[in-house]
Amino acid sequence: MSAAVARSRTPSPGWALVAATVAVSFSAIVIKTAGDDAATIVWLRMGMAAVLLAPWVVRDAARGALPQGLTQIGLVLVSGVFLAGHFLLWTASLKYTSIAASVLLVSLHPLIVTPLGKRLLGEGLSRRMLAGGGLAVIGTLVTCAGDLRVDSSAFGGDLLALAGGLCLAGYLLIGRTVRANLGVAGYSAMVYTVVCIIAALTAVAGGVAHFPSPRVALACLGLAVVCTIGGHTVYNWALRHVPVLLVSISFLGEPPLTALLALLILASVPSFATVLGGVLILAGLALALIEPGSRPGRPADLAIAQ
Repeated sequence: MSAAVARSRTPSPGWALVAATVAVSFSAIVIKTAGDDAATIVWLRMGMAAVLLAPWVVRDAARGALPQGLTQIGLVLVSGVFLAGHFLLWTASLKYTSIAASVLLVSLHPLIVTPLGKRLLGEGLSRRMLAGGGLAVIGTLVTCAGDLRVDSSAFGGDLLALAGGLCLAGYLLIGRTVRANLGVAGYSAMVYTVVCIIAALTAVAGGVAHFPSPRVALACLGLAVVCTIGGHTVYNWALRHVPVLLVSISFLGEPPLTALLALLILASVPSFATVLGGVLILAGLALALIEPGSRPGRPADLAIAQ
């Protein structure tokens, strides 16, 4: 296959990030429909996703694109711990602090990724991308401002949400580092397996371990196919092709898109602050996505393979 043909078949990282953000935006609605505890939903969803990726993991193994050596395997395992921490810490924060404070603090990861991406990965960032990220963070603040409350009793929940954001930043930075040599299916499946195990142990430790009902299993299958494989796995694919900050910014598009989906599916009317903040977030994401570096620079296989 010629380079021109291969390039024509390469998904655009910009559009791939848009599709992934739309996919993960269904998470909150499906989780609400499932109506089970967070740990159970996380382990079942991630376990299903890992199993569904198995055929492509075999292909990655044949290509020698699975983690090799203690260092690389260790980084992938730590990446899984970070992703599990993001899911579980953020969910736990909602019990102690407001949704607004939790969403705001967990969404600060671009502020962490920006300096670390430059220092650890040597990634140069243009003014346009930085402006887009700043606009998206401001939009998140506007979205949450109306519901923020100063409450000393919520301090522990705020710390949990902030820790969840730190975990997501660590997950993205490691993914950007190791994905240069790993297939996206093999990397993602290993990470999801680690998350599945940690969430299952959390369910046992929390005394909520149980056999999921068919309704919950079906909801988790939807989460695995749409939100995990169609969302998080596509983000993992993009980490090989674009700066880590751009992927981090893309995560901020989830809240406004979720609000839009809730309006269309559940007839839940968003507040003015949610609408205004959502417009700013999506404008910031659009500004960042038109960055020249967000376009594919070399031929690659289809998303599930690379």
